[in-house]
Amino acid sequence: MVDATSPRCSAATKDGKPCAAKPRPGTDRCPWHAPELAARRSEWSARGGRGKANDARAKKALPAGVLTIDQLRGVLGHTIARTLAGTIEPNVATAVGSLARAYGSLTEAAKAEELAARLDDLEAAARRGGAA
Repeated sequence: MVDATSPRCSAATKDGKPCAAKPRPGTDRCPWHAPELAARRSEWSARGGRGKANDARAKKALPAGVLTIDQLRGVLGHTIARTLAGTIEPNVATAVGSLARAYGSLTEAAKAEELAARLDDLEAAARRGGAA
């Protein structure tokens, strides 16, 4: 956020309004309007949202690979503690919580499918007169 007394970019936005961004040191243009950064802006645009800060922080907070339920509980506990301490933004914690809820639901669904398959096997074995 740029306050009213800070220098502002001398360029105009696409809709013709004055740009409110802070200029780069030693210039009167911000990174979005500096002609010497045109090639870099193209790279930034090509990357799109892949480097979003919240995504990167959430990835750093989670261990790699598939989590066990106990590991998931640990991640959630760690996320709660860091949110309360102010080292994780609440929206990142909300995203982690939503992902954990979905992960837990998928884990339970997979267990239910496994039990249903075992039950089908037992019923088939019972119809054949044998044991599974």
